[in-house]
Parts: sequence; C-alpha cells; structure tokens
Amino acid sequence: MKPKPLIFALYLSLVLTGVQAQDQYQTTMSPLVNRIDTTKGQLDNLRMASDFERIADTGKTKWLPFYYAAYCMTRESLDKPDVSKVDLLCDQATQYLDQADKLAPNKSEVYCLRGLIALSRIRVNQTARGMAGLMEAQEALEAAQYHDPANPRVYFMLGQQAYNTPEMFGGSKEKALRYFEKALILFEAQQDRQSTIEVHWGYNTTVRMVSACRSQLQASTKSN
Repeated sequence: MKPKPLIFALYLSLVLTGVQAQDQYQTTMSPLVNRIDTTKGQLDNLRMASDFERIADTGKTKWLPFYYAAYCMTRESLDKPDVSKVDLLCDQATQYLDQADKLAPNKSEVYCLRGLIALSRIRVNQTARGMAGLMEAQEALEAAQYHDPANPRVYFMLGQQAYNTPEMFGGSKEKALRYFEKALILFEAQQDRQSTIEVHWGYNTTVRMVSACRSQLQASTKSN
C-alpha cells in the first residue's frame, strides 16, 4: 500500500509537465498567429513560415505549426509577382501540409489549403493549367466540405472561384454571393476562434466580398 503516494506524485508530475508544455506551445504560437491577423499590407511570409517550422520541429507532435507554415508559403506563392517561383513555393507548402496530415489525418483545413495551392499553381500558365487546376481545387474543397460541412473557408473559396470564373465556364456574381453569405454566417458562428490559434483566416475578406458582390449586382440591375 505504501507505493501509492509515490505513484500519485509521479502521475501528478506528468500531468503538470504536460500542462506546462501546452502553455508554452500556446505562448509561442499566439504572437505569430496574431501577426497574420493584424499585419496590414504584405506579410513577411517566408520568415513567418520559418518561425512556424521551428515550432513544428520541436517534438513534431502538433499539426497547426506545419499548417501555418504551409499557409504562409501559399500566401507567398499568391503574392509573388514572379510566377517562376510559384511551383517551388507550392511544393514547399505541400510538404508542410503532408506533415500536418500525418499528425492529424483528414482535417478539413488541410484540404482547403490544398485547394488554394492548386489555384495558385494556375498562375504559372493559366491556359495550360486552368482546367486541371480548377478540377483539383474542386476535389480538395469537396473533401474539405465532407470532413467539416461547417468550415467557412470551404464556402469562402467556392465563392472566390465563382467570382473569378467567367460565366461561360460556370461562374457568376450571384453564385459567388450565395457562397460568401454562407461563409459569413459560419464565420460569425465561430467568432470565439478569432482570438485563438485555431484556424480562422478569411473573415475580413469574406465581409469585403459580400459587399462587393452586392454592389456589383445592384449596379448591374440598375443598368438593365
């Protein structure tokens, strides 16, 4: 019977160690995620990706640092004027996402970001890659929706596709608005995520796109 206090002490020590490690992880991640949320203008995406990678490599047990490293690389691929660098950046983003997927399989957020990477690759050669890239992005978004129908980024990205696709190929501002409005409802239902390290990007752009679509549709109605 005497060993019980020792066993309890060891158990308590392990619990406290785990809590401290989680607190340190949150403390390290929060300022980086906050920079993504609050920085106006272009982020230093490559430096941010490197910072997230360093966190990810500490133990390699958390999927979010790999995800955010991939997100920053993807943003860089979309912001880069020199499209000759896009494939390399997308390849690096995909490698990070593959690591995130190993740690937390079938995450809706990972599929969403794979869709965004597919769209980014189209920039290299729109004529040669357009149709295949759109199909790949669509498949990724369908998987994202399957794994989490309440993920607002699914509908935000579907809205972006509908907005930027010519009507002859199935796009329209009306369709885009429906997707953006659904995304906005879901974003607003998840406002508690905005101050956490959980994935929550896309809200501000969705608000702007809802306004833009409504204005354009209203102007189109008046002109007719």
